[in-house]
Amino acid sequence: MKIVKKNFLLTTSLIFIVVTVLLASLYFMMPFYYEQVKTAEARNEFEEILSQVEGKSTEDMLELLGDYSQKSNRLWFTLMDTNKKVFYPTVAEIDASDESLQLTISPNFTASIYKNKYLSETIKNKAGQTLLLQGEYSLQPISDASRILLKLYPMVLFFALTLGGLGAYLYSRTSSKRIKEISRSTRRMTSLEPQVICPVKGRDEIADLAQDINHLYENLLTSIEALRLENEKVAESEREKAEFLRMTSHELKTPITSMMGMIDGMIYGVGEFKDHDTYLHRCRTILEEQAELVQSILAISKLEMKLDEDEEDLSLKSLLKDNLSSYKILAEVKKYQFEVELEELEIKANKTYLLKAIKNLLDNAFHYTRQAGKIRLSLGKGQLVIENQAERLLDEQQIQQIFQPFYRPDYSRNRKDGGTGLGLFIVQQILEKHHFNYRFEAVDESWMRFTIFF
Repeated sequence: MKIVKKNFLLTTSLIFIVVTVLLASLYFMMPFYYEQVKTAEARNEFEEILSQVEGKSTEDMLELLGDYSQKSNRLWFTLMDTNKKVFYPTVAEIDASDESLQLTISPNFTASIYKNKYLSETIKNKAGQTLLLQGEYSLQPISDASRILLKLYPMVLFFALTLGGLGAYLYSRTSSKRIKEISRSTRRMTSLEPQVICPVKGRDEIADLAQDINHLYENLLTSIEALRLENEKVAESEREKAEFLRMTSHELKTPITSMMGMIDGMIYGVGEFKDHDTYLHRCRTILEEQAELVQSILAISKLEMKLDEDEEDLSLKSLLKDNLSSYKILAEVKKYQFEVELEELEIKANKTYLLKAIKNLLDNAFHYTRQAGKIRLSLGKGQLVIENQAERLLDEQQIQQIFQPFYRPDYSRNRKDGGTGLGLFIVQQILEKHHFNYRFEAVDESWMRFTIFF
């Protein structure tokens, strides 16, 4: 059953029940209420007459009671003494009263349908004589009114249901209109259409429901977009892994093939390969280079773990001071000018991996600094700067490629100190996992500068 029909039937049923209960209450409660009202009126009127005749002479009392009888017949008073001697009404007044009653009372009513009640109070007249004042009043039957109400019940019920049904229908249509609009909007939301909102009208629970659906849909779209970006990120990560494995295979294949050729030449004594001492040393050198490459690859694989679990609050100044002694010695050996300026800086990071990234940067600075050149390490104002007077400055294209795995500038491929081409790639991975910004650039005409922003 649709909500419009439900609301209509429910509202109409409530109206029917309310009208029925109201009319039934009137039918059964009206006699009781009527009796209470008439009794209260008679009591008030009796008290008023009582206050007027109290302490008066007997003649004055009779005059006051006679005047009241001529003006109103709601109460019939009787005044007597303690010996039941009646002072009022007199015989003449009784005869006049009977004639009046014969003219006013309809002969169709019998005395049995009237209900008489009495009020009495003792009073004293002016002479101090104790008298009894008695008031009699009649409760006229209201059975006719109840019967009329019973006859009017079907008509009243019909009009009540007609008007109530019309109001219930209009209310049902109006109250369900907003729910239908919300339903149409939510059906559009199932297809994930953008810019779809449920209309928020009013300040009741239905408006709150529409607002909650809008928030839920907004959060859903945000989550879907986040998942899409995460999927793209995962796909890009998988692509990078595949590319890294391809380049790793290439980097390992060439030296291994070269070493196998030298070993075969030594085994079969071909030409110059008969000099085993020379070529065994060369094979060992190749193996050492490949071992270094494997260690770098293992270091990269460890970066796949979540570094957040091992992050800690640390003093970067203290960390650098404890690990710069070997670089100072190396600077003296290679005749470099190594300048260090450190200010206090507290950060939250993985101590081991951040130190490895900084050491990789210092290693590169020492490897590619010109003879007798300068190297500067400065920490302050929320950033770490490593500068060196380079043998050759990198251009913009080389700087963009320098963070790729196994990339080395052409001029450095045949250097005597070699290099795996993974140092800056590892630096990039560590800094990005820590969400630290960085910049690598050429400054002036001879300086290369790497800046880490904390």
